[in-house]
Amino acid sequence: AGISHVSINYHYLLSIGLEKIKEMAEEKIQEYEELKSANPEATDKALFYRAAKIVAEAVIGFAHRYAEKAMETAKEEKDPARKEELMKIAEICRWVPAKPPRNFQEALQFVWFTQVALHQENYEQAISMGRIDQYLYPYYKKDVKAGTLNFEKAVELVECLWIKTNEIIPLFDAAVTLYFSGLPTNQAVTIGGVNEGGEDATNELTYVMLEAVRGVALRQPNFHVRLHKKSPRKLLEAVVEAITSGINSVAIFNDETIIKAWIRKKIPLKEARNYSTIGCVEPGPFGTSFTSSDAALFNLAICLELALNNGVSSVLGEKAGLETGDPLEFKGIDNVIEAFRKQVSHLVKHMTVGSNCSEIANQVIKPTPLLSLCVEGCFETGKDITTGSAKYNFTGVQGVGLADVADSLATLDQIVFREKRIDMKELLEALRMNFDGQEELRQILINRVPKYGNDNDLVDKYAQLVARIYSEEVEKHRNVRNGWFIPGMYSMTTYIGFGFLTGALPSGRKLNDPLSNGISPYTGLNKKGLTASVRSVTKIDHSLYPNGLAYTVSLSPALFSGKEGVEKLVSLIEAYIGLGGMHIHFNVVDVNTLLDAQKNPEKYKDLLVRVAGYSAYFVDLTKDVQDEIIRRYSENHS
Repeated sequence: AGISHVSINYHYLLSIGLEKIKEMAEEKIQEYEELKSANPEATDKALFYRAAKIVAEAVIGFAHRYAEKAMETAKEEKDPARKEELMKIAEICRWVPAKPPRNFQEALQFVWFTQVALHQENYEQAISMGRIDQYLYPYYKKDVKAGTLNFEKAVELVECLWIKTNEIIPLFDAAVTLYFSGLPTNQAVTIGGVNEGGEDATNELTYVMLEAVRGVALRQPNFHVRLHKKSPRKLLEAVVEAITSGINSVAIFNDETIIKAWIRKKIPLKEARNYSTIGCVEPGPFGTSFTSSDAALFNLAICLELALNNGVSSVLGEKAGLETGDPLEFKGIDNVIEAFRKQVSHLVKHMTVGSNCSEIANQVIKPTPLLSLCVEGCFETGKDITTGSAKYNFTGVQGVGLADVADSLATLDQIVFREKRIDMKELLEALRMNFDGQEELRQILINRVPKYGNDNDLVDKYAQLVARIYSEEVEKHRNVRNGWFIPGMYSMTTYIGFGFLTGALPSGRKLNDPLSNGISPYTGLNKKGLTASVRSVTKIDHSLYPNGLAYTVSLSPALFSGKEGVEKLVSLIEAYIGLGGMHIHFNVVDVNTLLDAQKNPEKYKDLLVRVAGYSAYFVDLTKDVQDEIIRRYSENHS
């Protein structure tokens, strides 16, 4: 399938319609057919435009079949109101996506037809709708002014779109489900934020979208709210009210930090301000970029394990990394860090080579002409999007296990090298034995050394170091689309799967235990409360991560109930944004509800939880993931 993980240029598509694109393709076909004998590239370009014509006709035909079905159903319908509704549906489907929509409902239908078609051509992951409250606002405003639409009717129509997004479900096997539990499609929508001039872009449709999310309370779409220091207080309160009501599909993004991240990658200021979100947590220039934003996930913790075993994996029992020296010869923490960086560098190189091989295979075996109509640059150059024809080309690769490495480096620094409470040989033997018979030592490692997430500079400096090392190593590499690899820090549920492949660590974590999730502290080790956790997380420079990062916070409903609770959470979000945090999302559910749902899943089919940058129904998750989410609550709120 196609690579997916891209934000669709709906502003452009809505303005032109697929019929016009078909006509433009026909003109290009004629042009390049005549150049075949003189221009070696003309044959490829003619083929590209033939493919563009075919897919444009196909999507139009797809919509027309719905129009025919609606008319057929209308003929048999006895209820006058429903008959009229069906005839209107037929009219809409005959018009869009062939032609530019004339009103708000047609615009929504245009978007949905395109989403469905793209999911047939591409992998069912993260085909995202972009800044939907911005490009649909002119249609909304026009209809409201004409008296044909009001706030309540608009909410109902958007709710219908949200419901439809839940009909697409990827079919994962058991092995894949371990790493991507919950069968997510992660169709992200983005609201709020600033406009290209840097002014607040919130409008009435922003609140329509938010109200629709509250109304349906489903896992799709991934609902992303862009905030900044001048966001309206009304918007912050509306977002928090949705979160505290248990809508766990809402996530928050910080404009200032994300814009800074994209400017660092040489994206012009206006386009950086116009970013949209993709999939779980990945930002990208809206409508102009192919970020392939979830190309790979990278186990940082195993790099430390390899550094402490001279390149040998304890789980595999064989060499999996570089020979970086006998750890018994290490004289200090700097030697460990140097070995860790070398292992990261070595495995990142392998990851980028593997990713590039996959992208070359897609160019040859699975070009995506429909997607190529949906991102700026491809149609204009007459080349498939897989070849690098988008205006901006990146490949996003995510780090997993930051807290595990930070906690382990702090432990080695304090316990082994400074206090000399235990020597390296004794520690390594305990790790090889998975702490069997060494529980007293394990408890010392867990409890006598500060852990990331408690606002302690000793360990937090190691979290900053690990984040910087991964970012620097990733950004050395180019992709096959003449772009760059960019780092992210989120994990889906690979933090569970990677745990089965990573041996015991100096932090006290045992083999088969999960790794840490995203940029969050390790579950249960942030003992000094939420504000301390926020301070630790924001000491890391989030602008090093243009492909996004995930910070998950689990809250008991009792802590943030009522008007006072809303005020507390608003203040927390404002503080997080002020400190430079890029992303934050919340799980608001009672731990007893989770325990009962695990025992009686039939009673909780609609219980929605935030997993790791995306939401899923709790009963759809594997037991390992369910257990980890329960542990977040029981250890954080006991």
